[in-house]
Amino acid sequence: MLIKKRLFIALVTLVACAAAPGGMTAPAPASADDGDASISSWGFPGEGSDWQPVTYAGGQITSRSTPGEARDNRGNILHAWRGADNDSIWISLNNGPAYSLPNAQTWTPPRVIWTDDGGRGNFRIFHTGTEGHVYQHRVQLSASYQLPGTLPSWTKIPNDTRTTNTEPVAVAALPDNSFMLAWNSQSTDDIWTMYYNGETATYGAPSIVPGAQSKDAPGLAAQVGSNNDPAPWNQIVLAFTGTDNYVYMSRQRYGTGNWTNPFRVYATGTPGYTRNGPSVALSRSGYGVITITEDRDNTIGSYMISRDGGWSGYYEENSFALSPGRTPLAVVAGTDVYYVINGSAGGKSGVLWKKVYDFAAMPTPSAPQW
Repeated sequence: MLIKKRLFIALVTLVACAAAPGGMTAPAPASADDGDASISSWGFPGEGSDWQPVTYAGGQITSRSTPGEARDNRGNILHAWRGADNDSIWISLNNGPAYSLPNAQTWTPPRVIWTDDGGRGNFRIFHTGTEGHVYQHRVQLSASYQLPGTLPSWTKIPNDTRTTNTEPVAVAALPDNSFMLAWNSQSTDDIWTMYYNGETATYGAPSIVPGAQSKDAPGLAAQVGSNNDPAPWNQIVLAFTGTDNYVYMSRQRYGTGNWTNPFRVYATGTPGYTRNGPSVALSRSGYGVITITEDRDNTIGSYMISRDGGWSGYYEENSFALSPGRTPLAVVAGTDVYYVINGSAGGKSGVLWKKVYDFAAMPTPSAPQW
């Protein structure tokens, strides 16, 4: 039975405001509930129901978690997932054979990014160990863009970086082979972040995101402009589920180290709450999504966000895809946004994907506001 889902268009634009230069406090952002909402259509414009299995050389990927994936600047794609009947982490390049990462054991979904070092770059797989510490495997492809003959073992992230052993870490790729990590505290509801400088191969000091409180893993994404980006964000976006189970967002202008005050992202008349952490993905066209599993029925919902700090609608997935207890992965390739789930949809089950929308059709959004 096809159950129709709804798109709610918010008639307000939210601007998250950080502290202004010189110590002055900028105005507080508008409340997410300040406007009305109207039903417009089902799903993203043109969104289909053509869910497909995520595969490797042995068939469909099977896992107890949502997998992670990343693409390099040549279109190579690396998948990483937790085993279906073990706690090992498996990877596959370009849907090829699966290999387990040496000595890696986790109860959480792995996270994957690709960082540009000016050459072949580095795929980086991060996971939370069974004791809560955070680990990284750095995989550089060979000169012929194949997996290395020997996969590297893990390195422990320094500064006693740890989270609950059932929560994943969030990570965003940054320029110059750099990245940022975000994780939920092992002992409080605080969210911590830490920057890795790829040019100096050094980690900065961990720091708490002011006002960000959650019992779940956050989502993190970055988009820093280049000559090929028509509407660069030049910022890092943190999305998280608050202790009230609603979704919040905070932004950092790249290079400043300062986060905006977290604000609730919510469309009037929608459930808008979840008991799982969200996923966030940003496109080079200035638009992105924060994706959640709705707490009421385990279906998928996405808020469309833009680089100016606003958002323009809440889209409920149109084929009644279910992802119970597992955060759907929002993925952007260029201007296309995809969903990756571990659940059921379109008469299929397991690890599935589909294209959701192409942001290229959207008008150029307003410049970032702070």
